[in-house]
Amino acid sequence: MARPNSVRYLDRNGILLQVTPLADGLRREIPEHIPGQVKEVFIFAEDRRFYRHFGVDALAFSRALFQNLTQRMVVSGASTITMQLARLISIEATPANTSRRGGELRRKIGEAVNAMRLETRLSKDEILELYLNSVPFGFNTEGVASASRTFFASELSMLSPAQIFCLAVIPRRPSLYNPLENPGACVSAAAELHANFSRSKRRSSAWPLLADITIYDWKFAASSARRFAYPFELPHLIRHINAGQSEPRSEIYLSIDLGLQHFLEGAVAGSVIRHQTARLTNGAAIVIDNETGEILAWVGSYDFNNEEAAGQVDGVLALNQPGSSMKPLLYAMALEKGFKPNDVIADIQMSFGVSEVYLPRNFNNRFNGPMLFRTSLASSLNIPAVYLLYRLGVRNFTYQLFSLGFDSLERSADEVGLGLALGNAPVSLKELVRSFSVFPRDGVYIPLTWELNGRTQQNSIIEQRIFSADTSRLICSILSDPDARVLAFGPATSFRTPFPSIFKTGTANQFQSIVALGATTKYSVGVWMGNFTGETVIGRTGSSVPAATVRDTLVFLHGRGSAQEFPTPENWQPQRICALSGMMPTHVCPATINEYIQTGEENRPCTWHQMVDGRFEVVFPAEYQAWFNTAVRQGSIDFSSRPLEITNPRDGFVYLSSSGIGRNEIPVEVIGGTEDELHVTFNGRSFSITRPFVFFLERSPGFHTLHVQSGYEERVVTFTVQP
Repeated sequence: MARPNSVRYLDRNGILLQVTPLADGLRREIPEHIPGQVKEVFIFAEDRRFYRHFGVDALAFSRALFQNLTQRMVVSGASTITMQLARLISIEATPANTSRRGGELRRKIGEAVNAMRLETRLSKDEILELYLNSVPFGFNTEGVASASRTFFASELSMLSPAQIFCLAVIPRRPSLYNPLENPGACVSAAAELHANFSRSKRRSSAWPLLADITIYDWKFAASSARRFAYPFELPHLIRHINAGQSEPRSEIYLSIDLGLQHFLEGAVAGSVIRHQTARLTNGAAIVIDNETGEILAWVGSYDFNNEEAAGQVDGVLALNQPGSSMKPLLYAMALEKGFKPNDVIADIQMSFGVSEVYLPRNFNNRFNGPMLFRTSLASSLNIPAVYLLYRLGVRNFTYQLFSLGFDSLERSADEVGLGLALGNAPVSLKELVRSFSVFPRDGVYIPLTWELNGRTQQNSIIEQRIFSADTSRLICSILSDPDARVLAFGPATSFRTPFPSIFKTGTANQFQSIVALGATTKYSVGVWMGNFTGETVIGRTGSSVPAATVRDTLVFLHGRGSAQEFPTPENWQPQRICALSGMMPTHVCPATINEYIQTGEENRPCTWHQMVDGRFEVVFPAEYQAWFNTAVRQGSIDFSSRPLEITNPRDGFVYLSSSGIGRNEIPVEVIGGTEDELHVTFNGRSFSITRPFVFFLERSPGFHTLHVQSGYEERVVTFTVQP
């Protein structure tokens, strides 16, 4: 009863996905129901007085003994069904026992004793069921359910009466009577069994189905025998499920839609094959239902059997750097902590850290100056993301990610530090899609399930609110805005769907991992492409490759235009803002856009666009002075718009001494201040400079103190140059 059994996996529509073999390749299925006619035929074939004895049939034993003695050979074994079951489970039934003189007799006696023991502990129906589920048929097959599939490619309940009689004779001599190799011998023995069955004038509930079998029925039984080609669908997911199964089960309905699964497998394989010259060797994908958390498709790799491309590695569970695909979670946390969609974030050269300085750069190695919150996320700018994480705190964001199910970050989050904003910590595609689905679900997190109807009651879904509904709706508004992503992606067709949808992509810093996420109100899709071996993808593939697969999958799911609109925030109203400053536009603002402003909040008039001496001019805040001076730009800097601040070096910085290559100085930048002259004292030496306050200091080993003063404001930092 404790023996392992094969598990039948079916998709949500009842289509067979796999019948898992046991470790030795044997298949032993446990059917939910064994038809009565199958029981009748096997009882008649093996043990006609099964319900009238206590494990040993004395009458059959006496007849068999007489026949064997008369014929001086074994003609009949007289084993009852219970004795056969005892032999199947007895540890004493080994070839060594039967090879010794008298071993056969001792084995029979042992079977008889164990049969009577079984009869005292189990009912007749339980014994019969155990026997029918354990009887060997050869061909790595045990049990009537697996035998029906192996020899007739049919479910047990779909067998014809002639096929049932054929099935009943196979265990006698599988090498002779199996219908795959010897259909004539099988049908002949089955017809003889049926004739004896009919002559016995048995009357039972199964009799009408088993009584009349014509010559055509026997011909069909012989011709219908064919070896079943066991399907091998969802190899990665089913292996994952089997590894986590604690209780044995005979049949599992998965939430998988096989039609969608095949479409997605083809889409992933097609993309990989088309871009193999770019050293893109594998891909993975997952689709979930946002309302239930059910997994609808799971593609672990483009070819499970491709050993060269590590096809048996499950890309849905494998840990890879997600790149910018995690940025929406960071921006959502920023909105929760008081940032607003019309805030401007400086996309300028910034340095973070102390002894280990982090200098993030954008994907195009450019600094874009002032960027609206919306554009920073939609165009996936790196420096604004790192700035937000610096303001929010790495530890706080890490805890936020833990609440979203990113268990894989427990060891790596602290190591990557601010790089977490750019997706430098490896996570799984499953974790990414699960977290991304929070946004179309109005900020509510639910765990995923691979089992159909795994949650029969709505209250059995464990819900956890991560973000407010308005925050999630704002993120959906940003990620569905094609105009906001033009800076980075241009008019990309990979994100275009005939219905409302959101997208986010990410590329690892070594281009060995490319991720695309997409969602509608109903579904979320994630696609990963790259290399399990860690090789860099070459050429100009980019995130558009997995993004196109995400788009095509959403279109496959929805058709043309059937997805709902994303709901609008309840406590925010769209208003016109200055496209540069995010403030309320004035008559001199040249460009305006719509953005959500919190209800009841007053957006102050734009101060960046001014009329100076009768001409239009842009006046940038002080923090943009270095960016402003790197190119010829229209406008000016309002140097006194901020208090005096030494932006570089920061207090506590540690530098290495010069290697003789490149500049031998330390760059200094000071912003703000009320005066246009800056008084500098460095290691006891004093001098003055005028705006912009950018200069260089000698990089000499030792501990250094820098003191600056502008009007009544002064600042001091210390730093070290290691020899």
